Amino acid sequence: MASDGPIVSEFNTVAAEGSSVKPAKRGRGRPGGDTSRARILSSAGKLFASRGYSGVSMRELAQAAKVNLGAISYHFGGKRKLYHETTLQLIEDIGPVFGPIIRRLREEVALADGDRAALSGCVEAFLHGMLHAVLGRRSMRWQMAFLLREFHQPSREFPMLLRDRIGPMHDTVGTLVAAALRLDPDDPVVRLGSQALIGQIMSFGACRSVVCARLGWDDYTRDRIDLIASTLIPATLASLGLPPRPTRTEGTPS
Repeated sequence: MASDGPIVSEFNTVAAEGSSVKPAKRGRGRPGGDTSRARILSSAGKLFASRGYSGVSMRELAQAAKVNLGAISYHFGGKRKLYHETTLQLIEDIGPVFGPIIRRLREEVALADGDRAALSGCVEAFLHGMLHAVLGRRSMRWQMAFLLREFHQPSREFPMLLRDRIGPMHDTVGTLVAAALRLDPDDPVVRLGSQALIGQIMSFGACRSVVCARLGWDDYTRDRIDLIASTLIPATLASLGLPPRPTRTEGTPS
């Protein structure tokens, strides 16, 4: 994808408004319909994330949402449509989380205008922002699992995820990698480098239990996420051929 293509422009325009996805249709007049519909979507997201589409029955979905079986058919027509609507809801929900981070990165890379120290600052700010967004938000645990399932076993909804969330993220990170490596954004090396940068962030979400077990942590905290960031930043800068950032000390402005 070209870094300045219509997908990124659309994403950046709508991210400021909160989401690029139209709100899903509401219940068709039944009392409490909006509430039960939202509850079904919330429960379905967690179940699909943990067990996949084929591993969840309609009855289990109804039990988890505390609705009768007919409510799912009433609101969604069946499991296939429910999965589609769950994916749409996830796309809408994570837009306000990642949209501002992506927009800031794109703006700061443009302002850096090739300055190596400024590009190092872009890397530092992006990694800090993304790591806290991915690792520090409780809802991201099931959302990450849902996305990873789509990455490993793409459904018919995968192109939608690619268009609305994955593509814009990778394209914007690509502007940073391209500027650092002095390559065209469409160069395969840039696209692979963007995947590597984003992938290392996601790996700390996917491997939370391994990281915590190895370090004797009960969970990620803000300080521990900062430690992860401070470990990744120097290695990332070195891989991009960018100068190291000044060491932060207590009381020193970042």
